[in-house]
This record gives sequence, C-alpha cells and structure tokens, in this order.
Amino acid sequence: MKENHKILAFDTSSEKGSVALLEGAALRAELRSNTSAGHSALLLEAVDFLLRRAGWNLKDLTLIASGIGPGSFTGIRIGVATGLGLAQSLGIPFVGVSGLDALARRAAFVNGRIGVLLDARRGQFYFSEYESKNGRLRRLRKPALIDAADLKDRLADADWITGDPGEDRARAAEKFFPLRARWIPADLFLAEDVGRLGLERKRAWRSGDFLKAEPLYIRPPDAVKNKR
Repeated sequence: MKENHKILAFDTSSEKGSVALLEGAALRAELRSNTSAGHSALLLEAVDFLLRRAGWNLKDLTLIASGIGPGSFTGIRIGVATGLGLAQSLGIPFVGVSGLDALARRAAFVNGRIGVLLDARRGQFYFSEYESKNGRLRRLRKPALIDAADLKDRLADADWITGDPGEDRARAAEKFFPLRARWIPADLFLAEDVGRLGLERKRAWRSGDFLKAEPLYIRPPDAVKNKR
C-alpha cells in the first residue's frame, strides 16, 4: 500500500511565487502570486490561507518541499529557511528541489534532449540539459551559469527547449535558439512540480534535529562577490 503523504510545497525563487498542497501526487490546492514586493511577508500568510481553504492543519502535513533555486538569492533564502523551520517544528521531513529539475519534469511528456534555461539577467542564463525517454528523465549536464553568447552552442544538440528566456520568446529564439529545437511553453509557478518531485525523491528527504539544505545559487550573491 502506497503512503498517502500530505505535502506542503512552495517556490519563491522568482517573482512568480507559488504554494501548493498535494495529497500523494494529486494537487489539492494552489496559490500563485506575481509580485516584486518580495515573499518574506507573504509566504506564511499564503500557507495559512491555503491550509484553511483546504481544511487541513499543519499537523496533518507529512512532508515539506521547497524550491532551492537557481534564481533570486533573497527569494531562495526565504523559501529554504521557511521550509526548514516548518519541517523542524513539525518533526517531518524536508526536501529541496531545483527549479531547473521541476521545469524539466514538466516537459517530460516529450522524448529527446531538453535544454532548460532561466534568465539570470546581466546577459546570462542558468542552464541544464536533460534526456527524456518515455517519461523518464536523466540529467545530462549539471546546472551552470552561461553567457548569452554561448547559449546557441550549448543548445546545439537540444530537441526541445523550455524555461524562461527573460524576453519575448520570438526575439529570444531568433537571437539564441538553434532552428532545429522546438519550444515548450512554461511558467515559473513551480510549487506543484516541486511537490511531486520531492515526493519521488525519498532518498533526498532530510529529517531530525538541526536540518540543513544546500540552496542552488549557482551565481554567488552580490555581497559575497563584493567581499572578494
């Protein structure tokens, strides 16, 4: 008999924040926000609102899943810290999921090589590549930060591209994408996919005292670079 976990999942790595409740792999409720004001004041309110609307209590939860990036340093830090704090206080497991993996999972209905990219601004992209076969995903390249000038070469072998190019898709395709690759539309409301991937990755669950998680910043925060 399969465990029917009740999962709280959220992602705050971009302006498009989202919170989701899942029962097993089934989505029960979701809340999306698109704000430049930051997630620190909104995340716990969103969690409380969603739980009340779904008729769930915090004590009903059996897993917390949070997006770990890449993306906004502050947003990632808020999501991971909130997830760890909730899991610790409730005595339940925590799992962190990369947004690149979540986007790749969403595109796994196709077969072939999938290039996943996110706008990192300053003329750069967060990038990773996957192979999808009959719904199964295998990562071919670990996440990296690449310059826009190098993107076309990195995507040369891709059959499909998904993610967020950070500008009008047609212009981005003309500038960066190889002609052979096809585009899979995607948004950055990732909580549902974070929750489902988190459920599948039981080996990555963390529980017990003094929980820790490794955010996927890729690009070091500006404060670190300035110190160096």
